[in-house]
Amino acid sequence: MDSIDAKAMAARNLTEGATLEELREAARDLRALSSESALADLVEAKIERMLTEGEQTDIGAENK
Repeated sequence: MDSIDAKAMAARNLTEGATLEELREAARDLRALSSESALADLVEAKIERMLTEGEQTDIGAENK
């Protein structure tokens, strides 16, 4: 397993079942440790996916 796979697995384990606020806090903490944190990048990507999925769900509900 290379470092990219290891980071992706860590991000999945960190973010599985986490609330949006918990993810934001984790990303802030990771950035505080290292401004160039690849793991923080992955957590922030998860946040963006959650927000996008939430918007799509809202749009789908409006169209019913």
